[in-house]
Amino acid sequence: MPSSARAHQRLAATVGAVAVVMLTMTASITQSLAQTYPTGPVRVLVPFGAGGATDVVARVFADRLQQRMGQSFTVENRGGAAGQIAAAAFARAPADGYTLMFTTAAPITVAPLMNDKVQYDPRKDFVPVAVVAVQPVWVVVNANSPSKTLADVVKQAKDNPGKLTYGTSGVGTELHLAAEAVARSAAIQMVHVPFRGGGEVITALLGSQVDLAALSTASIAGAVKQGTLRVLAVSSPKRMTDFPDVPTFAELGHPGATMVPWWGLMAPAGTPQAIVARLTQELEAASKDEAVRERLKATFVQIEFAGPQEFSRRLDVETALYGEIIRAAKIKLGQ
Repeated sequence: MPSSARAHQRLAATVGAVAVVMLTMTASITQSLAQTYPTGPVRVLVPFGAGGATDVVARVFADRLQQRMGQSFTVENRGGAAGQIAAAAFARAPADGYTLMFTTAAPITVAPLMNDKVQYDPRKDFVPVAVVAVQPVWVVVNANSPSKTLADVVKQAKDNPGKLTYGTSGVGTELHLAAEAVARSAAIQMVHVPFRGGGEVITALLGSQVDLAALSTASIAGAVKQGTLRVLAVSSPKRMTDFPDVPTFAELGHPGATMVPWWGLMAPAGTPQAIVARLTQELEAASKDEAVRERLKATFVQIEFAGPQEFSRRLDVETALYGEIIRAAKIKLGQ
């Protein structure tokens, strides 16, 4: 064999050996990173105010992650602009797993559809970690309201065009979209009054500052139990077990408002896959934890886990659905 061929073989063997060593080292580092993360406090941004549904669910899972992973997971509320304020800050966070965001679809699939000047690209700047819970949208009124059914609300809106007000936790939230889908289906006009979180909406509704509200179950559960709110309809595909007498939007002739919003955790793009995988694993375990389910039982939150791939698929589906509603209702920021 010519010396040049032998030299080439030796070089190839050396390169191959180096590649094997590098792959082994990378795997070792990745495994080590997954096992040791986190080594310090973790911030969990919540893009809505304290006391609302997202805040409630975020704190339950943050507490469980803290117990399971041995480091503090501190929830930080940054409400405003349907979650865009927190999302913009999150997009600038280091991709090291120590700043996460527990969110709804509002700043992820909805905001870019309403505003082409958002300060982030949710599909490029964020990595889906896991969906942990879902919950439909409910239309509720003050228990003292003369409206006993959704049909009563529709009649009141038709008798008083543009005067009926409804509250949600922000422009472009699933709550807002569901209400607008119902309004268009019923051919009525209502005035949207956005707040910074579900807690503020409840306060306004109980104070008769708005006529009705579109909220998640976690926000309304306490007030419904106390008898201060009346539930008129729900956005789920079928009636909810906890509220068997409450009809769905589809039953009432508004199938376009059928949706089941999710809650999930995201990490900044570039976060090591080992950390994303560890968080996914821990969240799946937490979703099966009886203590977590017990804490959320009173809110009627539906625990439902979905990993990164399914999470990403849902984002694609929702972008199409919500885009149709936004274009049809001509929803813009500031409404």
